[in-house]
Amino acid sequence: MKKFKLTEIQAQAILEMQLQRLTALERSKIEEEYKALLKDIDLFRAILASAKMVDDIIKEELQEAKKKYGDERRTEIGG
Repeated sequence: MKKFKLTEIQAQAILEMQLQRLTALERSKIEEEYKALLKDIDLFRAILASAKMVDDIIKEELQEAKKKYGDERRTEIGG
């Protein structure tokens, strides 16, 4: 306040302005997250409503597991 020769009212107004900007940024961030969650919910509901989509997801995940862990048998089973 001394350096810029501001009154207490002016300094308080500057501080509140910054706080309002931060609050607006946080609110914007929360709104974006909310919109993204609504989209996810819509997708999950569509998946649950469609047996084909469920089957496709299961197939895809099994193929990924096969690529990651599927290798030739390393041991032999003797009789």
